[in-house]
Order: sequence, then C-alpha cells, then structure tokens
Amino acid sequence: MATPIPPNEARFSIDDVVCKIHGSLVHRGSVAISVGITTDSRAVVTGNAFVALRGGALDGHAFLDAAVAKGAVLLVIERGRSFTVSVSPSVSVVEVDDTLSAWGDLARAHLEAWRAKDPRRRVVAITGSAGKTTTKELTAALLGTIGKTHFTAGNLNNRIGMPAMVFCLDDTHRFAVLEMGMSVPGEMAAMARIARPDVAVVVNVLLAHAEGVGGREGVMREKGAVYRALREDGVAIVNADDDFARRATDGMVAKYKVSFGVAADASVRLVRRTLEHAGSRIVVQAFARELTVTLPVPGEVAAIDFVAALAAEEAASGECLSSERIDHALAGLRVRGRGDVQVLGGNTLVLDDTYNANPGSMRAALSTLAEISAGRRRVVVLGEMKELGAFAEDEHRALGDAIADAGVSLAIGCGGLISLALERARARGVETIDAPSTAAAAHEAVARIHDGDAVLVKGSRSVGAEKVVTALTEVLPTSPHSAS
Repeated sequence: MATPIPPNEARFSIDDVVCKIHGSLVHRGSVAISVGITTDSRAVVTGNAFVALRGGALDGHAFLDAAVAKGAVLLVIERGRSFTVSVSPSVSVVEVDDTLSAWGDLARAHLEAWRAKDPRRRVVAITGSAGKTTTKELTAALLGTIGKTHFTAGNLNNRIGMPAMVFCLDDTHRFAVLEMGMSVPGEMAAMARIARPDVAVVVNVLLAHAEGVGGREGVMREKGAVYRALREDGVAIVNADDDFARRATDGMVAKYKVSFGVAADASVRLVRRTLEHAGSRIVVQAFARELTVTLPVPGEVAAIDFVAALAAEEAASGECLSSERIDHALAGLRVRGRGDVQVLGGNTLVLDDTYNANPGSMRAALSTLAEISAGRRRVVVLGEMKELGAFAEDEHRALGDAIADAGVSLAIGCGGLISLALERARARGVETIDAPSTAAAAHEAVARIHDGDAVLVKGSRSVGAEKVVTALTEVLPTSPHSAS
C-alpha cells in the first residue's frame, strides 16, 4: 500500500519559486508567499502551492480548478499542456518545461535553506538493493538520541515521495535521513542531486530493479549516484563485503570512506551474533571500541544493516554512542513488512517480509526463517520477484534450490513466475502448492498451516503478499506471548 504524502508548511515566495525552477510567471496573484506544497489536489489547504504532475493514469493539470477551489495560491504547470483553469486574483501561475523536475528543484531549495541555518545539520542518504529501509530506521533511531531526526516515512523513496519528505523538514530538526529507491535509469541521480547528502550509504548492490539498467553492473552505476553527489567533505559509508558496492564509489569526489560489514578490515565490524528472542545479541567492533547491543530484528542481514547504520550515525553526528544508549534507542523498534516476527495463535511464528523481494533479499529471508524456526516446520508463502528483466526466469528457478536448501517443508506460491521456483523445489522433495493468485495463496495458507509452524511471507510489492499475513492474523490472532 502506498504511503500517503504528509502535509507540510514549506514556505516559498512567488519570485523565489520562479527563480529556483527556472519558470515563467504567466500570472501574478495578490498572495506573495505560499505555505505548504503538494501534488494532490485533494490535500490542498488554503495558502498551498500545487504542482501539477503527470502520471501514468492521472494528469494533475486536470485538477487545477479543484486545487484553486480548495485555496491554492500558486500553480506550477507545464508549458504546452492543454488545460483550462479559472485563475482567481489571488493565484499565481508559473510555467516550466517539466513539473517533476520543478518539484525536485523546490525540494532542493528547501533543503539547502534548512541546512544553511545551522552548520551542525546533516543529511544522510541511504540506498541499496535490500535492507535500505531497515538501515534507514536504525540510523534514524540512533541519530534521534542526539538530536531531532526527520526520516522517510513508509515507501516515500522515489522522485515524488523523497522530495515530499524533504518539504516536511523544519527548524526543529537537526538530522534528515532520506531513503532512496530506484526503478528506472536516472532516478537515483535525480534524487541525489536534490539531497546533496553529507553522508551516503549504499547498503548493498544486488540484482534488483535490474530491468532496463543492464544487470548488476547497471544497478551499481545507478546506486553509485549517491556517492557521486557527496561533496569533498562528505562521507561514503561502504559495504566492505560487497565488491559491487565498493566499486560504486568510483567517480566520487568525497575524500572520506568508512567501511562496514563482517570483513576483518571493516571500520565498523560485526564480530559475533547470537539469536535472542526475535532478534539478535551482537558484538560490534567500531574503530577502537567494542559494543555489545541487542538488535530487535532477526537475521544476519539485519545485523549488517545495523553496523551500516552505526557508521552513518557516527559520520553524521560525530558522536560515539555507548551500548546502553544504543539499546535504549532500539528498544521496541519494529520494521513492519521487513523481517517483522509475529507470534500468532497456536504459537505460530510469522516472519513478515512482504514489502518487496529480489534474489538477494529472498535468500536472506530464507536464512532468517531457518534461524528462527528452532525445530518448527518451515513454511513459505512467496510471490514472484518483479523487474528482473532477462534474468527473471533463471533467478526464479535458482530460488527453488534456495527454498529446498533452507529446509522448507511446504512452499505456497502466489502465481506468476514463482511457479518456476516451486517446480524446482518440488523436484527436490519440497511439498508445493501453486496457487494462481495472492488471495488464493492466502486461502491455502490458512487451511494448511499448523500450530507451531514457522512461516515466511514474502514477494515483490505489486504482489500484495501482506494480504497473506492479514489472513493469518485474522484466523490466528496475535499471541500475548513474545516471540521466542
């Protein structure tokens, strides 16, 4: 489900807007300053600016009158568009070549104005093929112990959502932690130009959103845009265990690198990890000190996300947190849909990793399932992995081997290419059910899951695998007992 764009109070003078977006003022209204900016005419309140974006199904230019009727005082429109609008005396109209670029330019202007007011303010940009949301949440939690931290909500990590989060920055914030996703070429570079981060993290470079960018090499080039956006005094947080992530730093001008991972030479290193309840107890070597902390998210991948977050926190704040402060910061942290463990009725464990899926994150989730199952029967309900282009069929077949290798007893598919994974897993002795849809898979899961099972639910965003978790939760209400 898409995260709603939150309201904001970003202020722009009409003349400043014209300058920042290289626009043409075609009508000057009587109101000189707009307060709040949006792309959704339904969300307009009096005094707002409205930017008319063109989408696949909707064109914002069709809603100009609606925006004016709700109190918009500034309209940003595209040159040459065919539309009609009844402009009131209070409303200014600015034309640009591309309203999406204008939306980003205004976000960059707002961010730079925010940063200029206090030299201690820092922007952290986080991307990666898997784990970027967990890393973002962990980084924000750590920085939040030092100063008020604004960070990306939900899935607002694209060229529309990321600027929307920037507009919510205000003078009470010291840190901004911005998650950036990629689905088309150039998207990452456009967002990186807006953020101009002080600290940049590429969690990993895997085969995800590879369609149209040229496989893993192409993903590396696209993700590397966050490093290339760093200024000379910026800090690159680099995965020491991922050769593609290390190579993504090529071409950056920043002088400073901090590495993280399990490699012996990593600056911030995961030394040891033991399973503890629904998370881990981990030992981390951070430069010259050792920390022992409780991480309330299961799996080794989440532990590596934590060391990336710790490196980002120290680079952004200049402060080294104690184990006690870290435990306090992370207590109660849950990242729903990203490896969240629930205990349902009948002591059934559900590993909810439904937000998205690619080959690397699928394997990581299967590893986590094996870790937390502790003798339980292992069940997976999986949707297909989207946007793999020419790699799609081979990667789905290879996933079938990973399912079998993880000791899965029952695999239920949600339709599409996941059937190729089930076919391979079935050949290796795994019981499989090839349901034609997510709804059908949810029905099968409810019928076939036993008390005490450990269940992984995962698929690409468009699969809607969270419907399976919802169905299980309805028939097996959450247990009052914590995961163990």
